[in-house]
Amino acid sequence: MKPMLTLFRKELNYYVNNVLGYIVIILFAVFANFLFMKDVFVVGSASLRPFFSIIPWLFLVFIPAVVMRSFAEEKKQNTIEVLLTLPLTESQIVIAKFASYFILVLASLLLTFSLPVSFSFLARLYIPEILIGYLGCLFLASSFISVSMYFSVLTKNQIISFLASAFTLFILLGISTELISSLLPKMVQDILIYFSPIYHFQNFIKGIVDLRSVYFFLSITFLFVFLTVVHLEKRD
Repeated sequence: MKPMLTLFRKELNYYVNNVLGYIVIILFAVFANFLFMKDVFVVGSASLRPFFSIIPWLFLVFIPAVVMRSFAEEKKQNTIEVLLTLPLTESQIVIAKFASYFILVLASLLLTFSLPVSFSFLARLYIPEILIGYLGCLFLASSFISVSMYFSVLTKNQIISFLASAFTLFILLGISTELISSLLPKMVQDILIYFSPIYHFQNFIKGIVDLRSVYFFLSITFLFVFLTVVHLEKRD
């Protein structure tokens, strides 16, 4: 357990003790706040639903950018073998890295808490709906982190890892948009829509904890964590 905690701290400290980490986190919060406030003044809405609606698209860039180094950097620096000789199983290595990135995303989301706090002085907000919205953000983040980690373990090039992750997530998000769905037959649309993170994330935005949506995000997370572990065991 101690070596696992040490690895967790090592991964987290890379961003905590690195100016780049603070820049990434602050940029995420700034963009999230700016894009939302822009819509508030244009539309005149006092709801946080528009804010949660832009989170998947921000995660599309933010999470692959943060996670791309997880294993790609280890391979590039030839430290992957040293990592694998630690008294840790491959599963523990992946979980430790996953947990560090999850905490990083959590910290980024906490910086956006100024929005509901500020709005509470201007309008009456339904707190449970907001909390469920943030819960959905965490489920969404966990699935995105697992996907990004999988592509990172496949290569030693961080740029390739980032592009592959971002492209895959873009396709998954795009399934529920008219841009892509309009190109597909209605029957295919009705099937593929269930594989879109946005489709399931919408339930959380509405303040609904749908167990099917929870199962979807957990399934994606466990699937790609499992695939990452399997590939790591190959010692490629």
